[in-house]
Amino acid sequence: MDKLANKALTVQEKLVELLGVKEDPSVSIIVNKEEASPRNEKFRILVKNSIKEALNKLAAGGYDKRLVAAFEQRLHKLEEAIRYEHDFQSVLIFISPQREEVITLPLEVTNRVVVDDTFEIRPLLRAVNRSFQYDVIVLSNKQTAFYRGFHLHLQKDEQARLPQGVEYYMEQFINKKTDPSKARTEAIRLYVNDIDHFVRTYTDMHTPLIVMGEEKLVAYFKNKTRRPDKILAEIHGSYDNEKTTVIRDKIKEKIADYMHQRDQKLLERIQPDIDRLSYVSGIQEVWQVAAMKEARVLLVEQDYAVEGYSVKDGLFLVFSQPQDEDYDYHADAIDDLVEMVLLQGGEVYFVAPGLLSKYDKIIVTTRY
Repeated sequence: MDKLANKALTVQEKLVELLGVKEDPSVSIIVNKEEASPRNEKFRILVKNSIKEALNKLAAGGYDKRLVAAFEQRLHKLEEAIRYEHDFQSVLIFISPQREEVITLPLEVTNRVVVDDTFEIRPLLRAVNRSFQYDVIVLSNKQTAFYRGFHLHLQKDEQARLPQGVEYYMEQFINKKTDPSKARTEAIRLYVNDIDHFVRTYTDMHTPLIVMGEEKLVAYFKNKTRRPDKILAEIHGSYDNEKTTVIRDKIKEKIADYMHQRDQKLLERIQPDIDRLSYVSGIQEVWQVAAMKEARVLLVEQDYAVEGYSVKDGLFLVFSQPQDEDYDYHADAIDDLVEMVLLQGGEVYFVAPGLLSKYDKIIVTTRY
């Protein structure tokens, strides 16, 4: 799947890792920024209040006072480390006797404070899975810009030590006696050389890159870069000192194209398994394969949800409440199914609605 398999790698992999943690107590604090405020004061207060709520739940749950005191100290340290000046939409805090993790997301989530013997991960996986990380570099005559992207959310990286624009190279490195027709070409050559060095040293080699700028600058960069496979798309035009909102609007169509390509690549990838009949479709058949630990690659439409009951030690899924046998209730069997597949080392991808209509919205390839 090369770069089309990105799917927010670092975030999803961390969530899957936390999904497998089983410790008592495991505290999950999920806080969404409900509105903008100066210096994010309202967001800070929401986080503080959510931490207080978690500590109250620990105390009410009968946990040892020393454990609660230790959690309080650790939670306050985690809170103090949050960089609220960074632009994110939600903060996730997970803490247990042996683990602690803070994750910020540019995605809207539902506020939750949960004390259990596992972390509250499943509601987050669907949103994260359908998003992906990428970088944007804006080549410029005046001032280069660099952005971190997460689906349609962009954040300008003000800390990046970027090469300045082509004009800087003209002033600093080009001899005044140089033939004017050759001077700009030489300045561009020096500029894109430093841009390529920045991309190779400052960005992850697997993270897709969108390149924006005048067509000539983009062409020179494409010819120079040692990582041409990173380039997801190019957008031509002059974007000197442009607002982030304008940059985001320009890349929307590229992101939609990317997601469409991603979904098509996934279908192409599993087609050999379909041809060999090494697959099942439909929620009940897919559930049974996952319960038997035979799931390999699961594709499910993004908006698909189903209520159900698992019976026979979780092996079968039915839709009517059983009357004469034990069962487990599943408010959304898709979330539980995703957890099963991920914890057994399988892959899960949410795809566009309607793409799997002939497979009853869900399909899984099998290991055997």
